[in-house]
Amino acid sequence: MKSVKFTNEKDLFNQETKIKSEQFKQKFSITKDKLNEEDIEQILNLMKMEGQDDKKYVSKKILQELDKNNLGYVNTTDFIEEVLSRRIKKNEDELSEFYKKIYEQLQTKSEDIISRLKRLENVEWLKQNKKFSENIEKIIRIITERRLYDIDSKLIKEKKEDEVGFLLKYSQMEDSNQKEKDYLTIRRKSKKYGNLPINENNEILKQQTFNTKRSSTNLSNLISPSIIARVYEQMQKINQCDFNIFELDEVLGKKTSIYMATEILNHFSFVQNGEVPQKILKNFINEIVEHYDRINAIYHNDIHAGDVMQTSFVVFTQGNLQEKMKLGELDLFAMLVAALCHDYKHPGTNNLFQINTRSKFAMRYNDISVLENYHLAQSFKVILRDEFNILKNFTPEEYRIFRRRMIEGILATDMANHQKVLSSAKAKADLYGIVKGNNFEKCFEDENVAKLFEAQQCILDMIIHTADISNAGKPPLISEAWTKRVYDEFFIQGDMEKKLGLPVSNFCDRETTNVNKAMIGFIQFVVGPTIDLLTNLVPEVNAYSEYCRSNLRKHKIWAKNDDRKELKKKLSQK
Repeated sequence: MKSVKFTNEKDLFNQETKIKSEQFKQKFSITKDKLNEEDIEQILNLMKMEGQDDKKYVSKKILQELDKNNLGYVNTTDFIEEVLSRRIKKNEDELSEFYKKIYEQLQTKSEDIISRLKRLENVEWLKQNKKFSENIEKIIRIITERRLYDIDSKLIKEKKEDEVGFLLKYSQMEDSNQKEKDYLTIRRKSKKYGNLPINENNEILKQQTFNTKRSSTNLSNLISPSIIARVYEQMQKINQCDFNIFELDEVLGKKTSIYMATEILNHFSFVQNGEVPQKILKNFINEIVEHYDRINAIYHNDIHAGDVMQTSFVVFTQGNLQEKMKLGELDLFAMLVAALCHDYKHPGTNNLFQINTRSKFAMRYNDISVLENYHLAQSFKVILRDEFNILKNFTPEEYRIFRRRMIEGILATDMANHQKVLSSAKAKADLYGIVKGNNFEKCFEDENVAKLFEAQQCILDMIIHTADISNAGKPPLISEAWTKRVYDEFFIQGDMEKKLGLPVSNFCDRETTNVNKAMIGFIQFVVGPTIDLLTNLVPEVNAYSEYCRSNLRKHKIWAKNDDRKELKKKLSQK
């Protein structure tokens, strides 16, 4: 009787040994029903025998064990394959059960409710109640689509002439071409828009209500339930001051800002109704985020862009600024896109470095807001390409407003404009006597459209600029992470400046810069006053000021510790 031979390290047994006759095969083959768990365990134990390099010996022992159990001799791989397949199936079943338990533990409350409701659907006597089944399906659909906060359409059907009534009618249209035609026609004929700005052709600009409850981004492409749970946990805080973008980044990597930007921009009605097509919006966001460089720009990359966008979003939504500042959706959309694009393709060095090295950017923009102008120009190059053109369905007037808001906003992030931005906003606060948000609306009472636009832009610039430098206004652990990133980038620039024989920029010399002392000065004279002014205008985000004061105290303690270490080092040298 020939035993099964081993051929290589990857396979335990080779192809079955040729059997001379069909009778022999029938006589000694083992049927599957003769196998039991004990047999499988014995075979597997023999297959895993430690210290046995003689493969023929192992093969012989397997055959002997089979014979001992009256199973007959085997000289084909069929039996071994059966043993392995049974064990794999058992392992898969155990693993499946384990994942099921884990998934149940990681379910969000809404997922748990849905699973319970679905179990109810399968109860026989309830299935017979058609109305009950329909209600269960409706509840599941509402929870799944996250529409718990939607207004009941029955309450607004009577107001057919107002904007909400129109949107209802619009959403029920099936012909997409007719939808686009009717959308512009009906919207401009409506008399229920209140005191909204119009252009010279008497056309109403985009001014719908910004939906702060909407959240439609799909997580189905995230495989692991644990990932979904962590993402949902953070995304529930997307309009909160303690949002932790690094928590998301650990899970999603470079998809973090893509997911966040999609989630935020999906709040707008012209995204929801298709005027800004979802596919084009997705393409645009992907293109912008993918061209942020995490290698050369340790700080000024897509995570920072996403953070500035989220911080701006918090201020807009928590402060209810659309209503208070008489802003349209178009204004908010432009500023949030500006936040996402404000450091697009950042090289990891600052404007002074560009000027001192006489870079192509400095030559192109004449040493004035060099990188900010570069970010703007590159962003609009993307926007104007067909596959990324989020503005293609906007009117020329709407495009003009969007472009102006975005240009003003991104230029406001140049630190060279810090004093100008701060002084303008402070002048508004002093003029109208704004204290903790009181009298804030008075800034926007001018009926002159041009003056109203300027007043709005003054505060919008203040918001995006504050968001851009708000790292010290975040919870301590988040602030520390940002501080490390920004000084790592600064020090790399300082190293480059030394190699090129250029003056080393402030805070960029790793040998002389004390990070804690530098942060004390930055918070006391730059970030602190800026955030305090913002929270005086929008007190709903006062948490940023509280975090800022907490981080200042922390850096003062750490700076004293640094001094002690330095003194101890000097004394030891003596």
